[in-house]
Amino acid sequence: MANDASSSSTSTDTIPYPTLTILYLPAEAKLAVEEISQKYNNMTVEDCKGYFHEGKERDYKKITIWSQGIDSLWFNAIIARIKELSNLDSIPIVSGGIMYSI
Repeated sequence: MANDASSSSTSTDTIPYPTLTILYLPAEAKLAVEEISQKYNNMTVEDCKGYFHEGKERDYKKITIWSQGIDSLWFNAIIARIKELSNLDSIPIVSGGIMYSI
């Protein structure tokens, strides 16, 4: 008897879905939005308010990036640039459904 290949599922049948990464940039770091858009054109930018730093209301740019993966070296560089522009010690990020600050 021959094996029926059409009835078995292989890992090559999976579709690689993009990952979602959200950055909350303080309004004063808006120059970083341009840098991010040059690297990842599949992104959205929204104005929002948040209480991320010291519980005080601030204006933020919510950057949502859809990609197959974020270049970690570039990502670390852009986070350092955002911190420099906004004069903050940490930036709130959502990745993999988990919110954290780096």
